[in-house]
Amino acid sequence: MKALTTLLILGMFLTTVALADDVDDVKAAVQKYFTALNTGDAEAHIQARMPEHSAFARGGLLRRFHSLEEQTKVLQASVDSGEKSNYQLRHLEVRIFGNTAVVTGYVVGTVTNPDGITDPVSRQRTEVWVKQGGRWKQAHRHASPLRRPQ
Repeated sequence: MKALTTLLILGMFLTTVALADDVDDVKAAVQKYFTALNTGDAEAHIQARMPEHSAFARGGLLRRFHSLEEQTKVLQASVDSGEKSNYQLRHLEVRIFGNTAVVTGYVVGTVTNPDGITDPVSRQRTEVWVKQGGRWKQAHRHASPLRRPQ
């Protein structure tokens, strides 16, 4: 009985450490995702996503992708057209549920369209990340405009 109790207590401490590491790993993956977007690296940005990624973005309807190639093509076309982003993350929070993480926070910055017009960006964002093969990948995101309370 004493050995079982010791194993249970040891297991609780080891689990806590693993979860803390996962939170840091998810935050690093999210930061890498945005760095790739800001530098126009479509390949690195898309590699942080699941093949069957979905998103609510820019006020649109749910968009589903069926392959990484399809996602890369869409983002590369945007980069090739001259669109540039300069996003910064604010108040990033990560909650781990096994091999799934829910990430919340805010994105602020600017986006410059192909005509050279720069618009401010201020969005609230929720993402679902899944750990597969030891790597965290984004499965879904929802971004909507951040508005001040009336």
